[in-house]
Amino acid sequence: MAREVHADPELAVKVQITQELGVDPDDQPSPWTAAVSSFVAFSIGGIIPLITFLLGSSSLLVALSVGAVGLFVAGAITARFTTRSWWLAGLRQLLFGVIAAGATYLVGMAIGVAAH
Repeated sequence: MAREVHADPELAVKVQITQELGVDPDDQPSPWTAAVSSFVAFSIGGIIPLITFLLGSSSLLVALSVGAVGLFVAGAITARFTTRSWWLAGLRQLLFGVIAAGATYLVGMAIGVAAH
């Protein structure tokens, strides 16, 4: 099966896109729908951790926890526009957030910035 699929590069790309990204390249939603939904979902996910500080909390752990929930919810919302399950999309977005936060922390440590 793999040999047959990869014998035709166009078919191989279509199969990879369908399997890896969970979307059918022949059945794409409007780019406007994708742009607006991504903006809304990720804006909500980015604002949620700041709410804890606006409410008077100075705990980094609380902000990270609320941010993790926000990332999961934002990922789950975006699953409505793909064929992925909501929990898998939520975990995927959470993983990307953890990687980004970890990289930011490591760069901060490398240049001598301390988190309080």
